[in-house]
Amino acid sequence: MGTPQLLARRDERRETILEIAREAFIADGYAATSMSGIAARLGGSKGTLYNYFKSKEDLFAAVMEQQCAALSQALFEGCEAGDDLRQQLVRFARGFLEALLDENRMGIHRLVVAEAGRFPELGRAFYAAGPQRIGARIAAYLAGLMDQGLLRRADPDLASRHLKDLALSGLYNQRLWNVVPHPTAAAIDRQIEEAVETFLRAYRPG
Repeated sequence: MGTPQLLARRDERRETILEIAREAFIADGYAATSMSGIAARLGGSKGTLYNYFKSKEDLFAAVMEQQCAALSQALFEGCEAGDDLRQQLVRFARGFLEALLDENRMGIHRLVVAEAGRFPELGRAFYAAGPQRIGARIAAYLAGLMDQGLLRRADPDLASRHLKDLALSGLYNQRLWNVVPHPTAAAIDRQIEEAVETFLRAYRPG
């Protein structure tokens, strides 16, 4: 087992690899990105890179896990128990939409959509690290609100999908397809207010 200093340096090196790999995947695409190319950007040998990740697929999966872990943490930091239900949902839904509108995360999504047909492992890695994991955490969050009687009792997984889809509806896909520029704060606010109102109509206790 290494010393704390060695382990810290290894962790720091791993984070650097993931950052450079993310930039390479977004800039060049999955197919055109190679372990050799990433090693060259790092200024090290390909052997050193393989000490951390055994394949390009494993490296891509790690990039997904890093990005989605950061997103998950950011989403739930803003959910304060002292807020009323509407405030909680608005804060959460706005954070979710704004996080996914981030250009880096959008670049990853565009990459997966573009190349998952040829490389289904990309779709699997993205889904497992992102939509599946974050969806489960949102479902657990909503189940807690149901347990408190703030939302009617329903399938938390279905409610999670409804809240996510309402938050993203319209603006996200338009931006993903590069139809519109990054939306204004006012446009985001309008969409989120409408999304939460629609969600509450469906899930507010009777």
